[in-house]
Amino acid sequence: MKFRSAVDTWFYLLTLGLPGSIFIFVVVSIGVLSTAAIGVIGVVAVFTLGLPVWFLLSTYYLVEAGTLKIRSGPFSWSIPLNEIGTVKPSRSVLSSPALSLNRLEIHYGQGKTILVSPKDIKGFQEAIGQL
Repeated sequence: MKFRSAVDTWFYLLTLGLPGSIFIFVVVSIGVLSTAAIGVIGVVAVFTLGLPVWFLLSTYYLVEAGTLKIRSGPFSWSIPLNEIGTVKPSRSVLSSPALSLNRLEIHYGQGKTILVSPKDIKGFQEAIGQL
């Protein structure tokens, strides 16, 4: 079963706001900055837009064949379901493959923890056997 990440408004603001601010800076700076500087800033703007969009389009949680597979941008995790100890609600702001602050904190393996934010929390908990 595949579960998409819930997405908070703050993530959309980050995704559009930061590159938008950089773009406005470049437009205002035309004539003041060199062409090379504007090019470098443009590349930074594309990167700051590209990475969050990659996370937005690729963050999901897949439960299949006794394994929880987590994917977010260039990162991925594979957690055997039998290694999951506890799952509890969290509002932690720590970096994680979760695009919402309405998160679940999963404790697994030897003291490992990961935060996820599935849209369907109850369905996700049922799928991983933690409801």
